[in-house]
Amino acid sequence: MTSFARVPALLTASLGGALVFATAIPAASASVSPTGAPAVDDRPTTRVVGGIDANRAQTPWFLQFAPKNRDGGASLCGATKITHRWAVTAAHCVSTPAGVAKTGKGKSFVLVNPTTRNQGTRYYLDYIIVHPDYNPNSANNLNDLALLRTSKKMPGATLTPNSDKSETTAGAPSSVFGFGERIADKPSSISTVLQQGQVQDLTGPSDPNCGSYGKNYTAAYQLCAGLPAGGIDACQGDSGGPLVATVGGQVRLTGVVSSGYGCALANYPGIYTRVSTYAKWMSKYTSGDFKIKSNCKGTSCKVKRGKCTTIKLKNLTPTKGSYKIRAKKKKFVSITNARGVVAGNKKAKAKVHVTTKKKVCVKVKVKASGTPTMKFKIAANGKRNC
Repeated sequence: MTSFARVPALLTASLGGALVFATAIPAASASVSPTGAPAVDDRPTTRVVGGIDANRAQTPWFLQFAPKNRDGGASLCGATKITHRWAVTAAHCVSTPAGVAKTGKGKSFVLVNPTTRNQGTRYYLDYIIVHPDYNPNSANNLNDLALLRTSKKMPGATLTPNSDKSETTAGAPSSVFGFGERIADKPSSISTVLQQGQVQDLTGPSDPNCGSYGKNYTAAYQLCAGLPAGGIDACQGDSGGPLVATVGGQVRLTGVVSSGYGCALANYPGIYTRVSTYAKWMSKYTSGDFKIKSNCKGTSCKVKRGKCTTIKLKNLTPTKGSYKIRAKKKKFVSITNARGVVAGNKKAKAKVHVTTKKKVCVKVKVKASGTPTMKFKIAANGKRNC
């Protein structure tokens, strides 16, 4: 049995902007265009079936994602705000048969926890990163993950991705969120308000068996969630949306809506991208616009007079950004390239030289666009307890 990516369908202008979704069907039976490409309306998609109205006061991190491809069509997916500039969604939401989602003003955008579907301020994207190992032609849809960066900061609270690979355990309650159909295969049942489906982890972090999927489920990279008898599931319109659970007493993002056979069927629960597997990869980009690294061990450097410590900066975004380095006791050090502008996806270096003979502790701060301030100390000339 093959599992199928839950891909969004295109926005149809003739229906006054209403979003229309294809039925989740086996790829083998999808209709084919004269060019051999799958017809748009046969692309499998997703929705919350059997859900209830979500309490929006508890979902400030939920995003409606409208990827826009080269053909100009927008579509419906979900996403999760994990910082004020970064969100996570499914790779198949941005890499589709109709092309890769476009960035820039007037292109792909997200809506932050909208009161009703399609309503609210649009936050356009300036950067999209698809996981490098994602293969849209893969039978089991592994590495179905992508990061979205907005050009402006998004308001409201964020949701922390789960990094504990031992969680969640089998039977743990979870919730999936989305705006899609509430009744399988009925576009007229598409919800105008955010839906929440109460499901559970059916396999835990290592059980290789997920319903009847067999080898098309891989526990190390995917999470199996639903109900043993079916009835509640993610489906059309929910691709890329969040699966949420409590881990260590804190609400965490544990999964991203990815694939599945049908919707809410017994023995075919939803398959989600397992977030804990990708936590480090996500953090590499979302911890800030810049990656900042010094040659200190930890947060302290031992530097003698006439020597220096090097600070390396890498702009992780496609647009230029700036940085500034300051020392609290600046009379004891000199800084080469203390400030500057770094072009998109480029690198820069700065050096902090010790100029004094005294044994002093010098605090240094590195600030860069859209990035948490990095702080470290220089123990000059063998200064102890720095």
